[in-house]
Amino acid sequence: MPVVGFHQARRPRQTTGDRMRRELSWPRPGGIIISVVGAALVFGGSLTISPSADSGTSVSSAPAPSPNMRPAASQAPTLSSATPTELGTQVPTSAPATLSASGLSASPLAPATTAPAPAIAGATADSPIQKLFAAATVTPTEKALRDITNPNSPLVLVNKQRPLVPANYSPSDLVAPKILSGSGEPVLLRAEAATAAERMFAAAAAQGFTITVKSSYRSYETQVSVYNGYVAGKGEAAADSTSARPGFSEHQSGLALDIGDADAGTACDFNSCFEDAPAAQWVATHGSEFGFLVRYQSGDESITGYLAEPWHLRYVGTGVAQDMQALGISSYEKYLGVPDAPGYK
Repeated sequence: MPVVGFHQARRPRQTTGDRMRRELSWPRPGGIIISVVGAALVFGGSLTISPSADSGTSVSSAPAPSPNMRPAASQAPTLSSATPTELGTQVPTSAPATLSASGLSASPLAPATTAPAPAIAGATADSPIQKLFAAATVTPTEKALRDITNPNSPLVLVNKQRPLVPANYSPSDLVAPKILSGSGEPVLLRAEAATAAERMFAAAAAQGFTITVKSSYRSYETQVSVYNGYVAGKGEAAADSTSARPGFSEHQSGLALDIGDADAGTACDFNSCFEDAPAAQWVATHGSEFGFLVRYQSGDESITGYLAEPWHLRYVGTGVAQDMQALGISSYEKYLGVPDAPGYK
């Protein structure tokens, strides 16, 4: 009997179901179409993915078929081993999630919140100075100078609880302003304060007031001599009410000056009666227009630890000085929202 060639071998007879399964399998066109349609149904919400007992994922169409209904050959196959990640959907591992017609549902994540940085470092969050700098463009604009602990800042706070750091700090921009001196001391201020003082003295002179400078910048070494002189004359307790210890003086910052009135004489210099001098009254009213405030005022002794000094002016900038005057706040400590400083630690 002759041998039948391989190409002549008879193939098994294929049923209609076999042919459909072959045509709808991957990667034939029919199989590709079925896969694409199935994926679209999953993401469109017509199919539901739910966890199965064996940690796999099954996909079924909605509505569910009747138990007596035999699946047609054209129906999408059931995916029993695919995971949500394989289907293009990432499900968080920290909380259960379900894909349904309403979309992905999971435990809501709280939005990340970051507290805004304070406008002025060192001042309390609800202090007037924070509101001033947060609401408007006010000098200083440099971030490093918006810090009441920075000795280089015109906003630096110097009192019995807050010394200059370092204790022997000396400003690098001291200049001699062109203003009238009323003592033998050299007149020195930081550049910004010196310019403001020149403008203030000129404005006062234009209105008939002759302001003089009795004292301005003092070095750490000079303050040692001044303070020890007060201690020797009236004791430490009394000295602490009228003179700052070395390292704790605003004069050392280069932002403070003591003034006199050339037309009123010298009888009230460094005395409480200076408050009635025309120059003192003019400065109390107009000093803020040039960035100066009367630092130690009557009624603030328990806050500052010093007796009232209507002659002692401190430069803080026009924005702060005018805001303090508008709000009726006389104490710089209160304006910054920091604790009182009636005594040394």
